[in-house]
Amino acid sequence: MNALLKQVSDLLTNTYLNNTIVTPIAIILFLVVVYSKIVNLRKTKLANRIPGPDGLFFVGMLPLLLEGPEKLLTNALKIFREYEKSLFKVWVLDNLYICLTKPEDVETVLTNSNLFKKSKEYKVVSESILGDGIFSNTNFDEWKKNRKLVAAGFKFSIVKSFIPIFNEEAKILSELLYEKRDIDLNDCEISDAIGMATMEMIGRTALGVKFDAQKNANHVFIENLHVVQKVWEYRFTHPWFLRTSLFHLSSFKRKHDVSQRKIYDFTKDLIEKKHAELKSNVNNQGEHNEESIGFKPKSLIEILLENGHLMSFNQIRDEIITVMFGGQDTTAMANACTIFMLAHHQDIQNKVFEELWSILSSGDSDRQLSYDDLQSMDYLECVIKETLRLFCIVPFLTKDIEKEVVIGDYSIPAGSTLAIFTAHLHLNPQIYPEPEKFNPDNFLPEASRNRHPYSFIPFSAGYRNCIGIKYAMLQMKTTISTLVRSYRFHPSDKCPKPENLRFMFAGTLKFVNGCYVKIEPRT
Repeated sequence: MNALLKQVSDLLTNTYLNNTIVTPIAIILFLVVVYSKIVNLRKTKLANRIPGPDGLFFVGMLPLLLEGPEKLLTNALKIFREYEKSLFKVWVLDNLYICLTKPEDVETVLTNSNLFKKSKEYKVVSESILGDGIFSNTNFDEWKKNRKLVAAGFKFSIVKSFIPIFNEEAKILSELLYEKRDIDLNDCEISDAIGMATMEMIGRTALGVKFDAQKNANHVFIENLHVVQKVWEYRFTHPWFLRTSLFHLSSFKRKHDVSQRKIYDFTKDLIEKKHAELKSNVNNQGEHNEESIGFKPKSLIEILLENGHLMSFNQIRDEIITVMFGGQDTTAMANACTIFMLAHHQDIQNKVFEELWSILSSGDSDRQLSYDDLQSMDYLECVIKETLRLFCIVPFLTKDIEKEVVIGDYSIPAGSTLAIFTAHLHLNPQIYPEPEKFNPDNFLPEASRNRHPYSFIPFSAGYRNCIGIKYAMLQMKTTISTLVRSYRFHPSDKCPKPENLRFMFAGTLKFVNGCYVKIEPRT
């Protein structure tokens, strides 16, 4: 505390000596800083025992955030690598972040039910379109109940039944990408088309409806999701806007609300139509009309609507938006990045094609993929996992510390935030030899066997791991194998090297200016 008062005194003295007028606002600001430090005396005392950059007085590492969403990821990686031997602290204004670098510490946190609550940063998405969906819900009992219902829509038997839909939409995507290419250069921006394909897949599978997303250049959900994510990115990189009261005063709030309303209206219309459809399929005795609906597995939306007595309309809406967002945004990025990396590594692309040919060479090689076919694609699975290692679709995981807790050699103060930067975990040279190199062999059984299970967490892990892991892997295998069967991919002149591909942080990983490759038909 004495050191803090000395800093304030020195700053005020220097201001006076430089003949600068100390305004009432400046004095108030200093008093706020002093008050904050006094209130958080225990937090500050424990934080001082933890290594990490101090940053500027009170401001901390805020300047790095203000460099923008593209530099945020590279700045964070530099800091994590500097302090990677143990957990470390980072201050941003009066917010204390305890950053974890070891898989052992990550496991401790993600498997601790007392550390269930996600951090205040998640208010950005919960106050937005995700509401109290299972991604952002902070009420353990409600989350547990709703997660069980949502998980019922992703049971293994149900997910297997989605494969014909994955096949159909992947085939349409394949044809559209070829039509979309530059005829002279064979260049093609693939992320938009892949995003529309994944949107259609999540609609037809989890929601049981056709969006016709692949035929429409501008889908209302995706179009407005991009606007909402832009607002998320701004709030994350300007942390004073994490405060709801300040955000409400910004012009971004008005833009956000327009897109939020459109997404809500789209989802409300979807729920009402599905509810009416289900009612029409029930006869007067309240039994399902089997001739009308057949014996197909229930979709997620059907499961949620049938449990309407357990969930309010807003909860059903929040879960559906959460599933649409998670199922569309993350797998779309993973699919695009995998195709991009195959374009830049011809030897690996050849191995993937050879594996596909060995699986499909007997009988009709153009047939739709079966579950057994997909399960046989071991090398492709390694390629997908290696892509997810290098390109962390969800770069940050953060947890609130409500009670003081010991992690490793340090006491972590209440009121701080635990931060896991998956990009650093996946690029740690102590875990992965030549971590920057694209090497699918990292995920061969012999390479993975002795690696800590929490050294690779693209779908999170522990209590709040992604419920759609099996769905995502089957969807990605179907999409990528369908494209590789039809085309050979090469680097585009617009992005000649992997390091030219630009990303930014907007809640999830996003392309700055698209993802380009060359497409050539296989002969």
